[in-house]
Amino acid sequence: MNTLQRYVFKELLFPFLMGIGIFTFVLIMDKIFALADLIVKYGVPALTVLKLMMYILPATFAITIPMGVLVAVIVAFSRLKTDNELTAMKASGVSLIPLTLVALVFGGALTLMMIWFDNRVLPQSNYAYKSIYYNVVSKRAAIVIREQVFVNDFDGYIFRVGETNPLSNELKDIIVFSLGRKPKDPLRTIVAKRGRLVTDDRSRRVMLKLEDGYVQMTQPKDPQAFARLEFDANMLDLDINHSLGNPALENQKSAREMSMREIQGEIDGGRSVGEDLNLLKVEYHKKLSIPFACLAFVLIGVPLGVLAPRSGKYLAYFVGVALIFMYYILLSLGETFGTQGRLHPFLSMWIPNLVLMGFGIYGMFWIVQERAPLWGWKNRRRGVSA
Repeated sequence: MNTLQRYVFKELLFPFLMGIGIFTFVLIMDKIFALADLIVKYGVPALTVLKLMMYILPATFAITIPMGVLVAVIVAFSRLKTDNELTAMKASGVSLIPLTLVALVFGGALTLMMIWFDNRVLPQSNYAYKSIYYNVVSKRAAIVIREQVFVNDFDGYIFRVGETNPLSNELKDIIVFSLGRKPKDPLRTIVAKRGRLVTDDRSRRVMLKLEDGYVQMTQPKDPQAFARLEFDANMLDLDINHSLGNPALENQKSAREMSMREIQGEIDGGRSVGEDLNLLKVEYHKKLSIPFACLAFVLIGVPLGVLAPRSGKYLAYFVGVALIFMYYILLSLGETFGTQGRLHPFLSMWIPNLVLMGFGIYGMFWIVQERAPLWGWKNRRRGVSA
């Protein structure tokens, strides 16, 4: 690497780190406040909350590092353009190719690093976060069940609790509306004077034990008629998966907590079918496609930076942010379609990269030829270095 290439690398490094920092802060800001509430309102130890925050960061970095790459490339090359450094290099007989290679090596190295990161660090951190958060929620009922508020965090149930004790997990004056698992299931209203959450650490299930109450339910043959059953104790099996926003909280790992090798083993084992199988295949390709976004963002970022007009260099930044949103919207849609079987798992995860790389290679070709592509028509007459 010569002096000029080292200079370009340094120009990439600072905006890359700055971009990661800004995007990471924006994405975890709401989680910071939510985790702070665990300390202030519910007495969760600060060390436990700090661990949760640490285990959140890898999942955030998996998204923000590719974002930082695009920001770094646009900022570096647009600054070289607006400060007339590209013009000076051209006058000295230096082409854009060596400078572009620095950015490509930068993106390629990050792609390889992110493949390792997404297969080793990310699955372990996701599983650790799930385990700690399960323990927190299972021991602190008030985190998901709040006083005098209707709570629908548990799938199939709506709660209203008159009084809670966050330290002892005791609940008083409980009303539970059971919506039923199937359309024909009778609607049930459960009223109890006392209750508490009971956990099964082995299966990671959370149950609500109700005491001294009654169940009132509709009759299937006559919806206007009600049956009432009194009880001393009653157990409700809650769906804690929905309350924690995780795809699974059983002891077994979910797809996001597996490496590519583990996912392939699950696929080959034939234990998953339908959407479960599609989810595994989508997650497998996702662990490759998101790291390759680093390279795709380099390919599209260099032309955007070089073609940025001096009078409106912030336009390139705006376009870059818009591309980031477009990319992740396409990725989210692809994940949904791939899981539902409406799109092949490979295409569902790789279409965003292929689109960006297609436009990027097209733009690269034209700027290396010192001409502007169609989407840089304002610069066509005066060339990319004007």
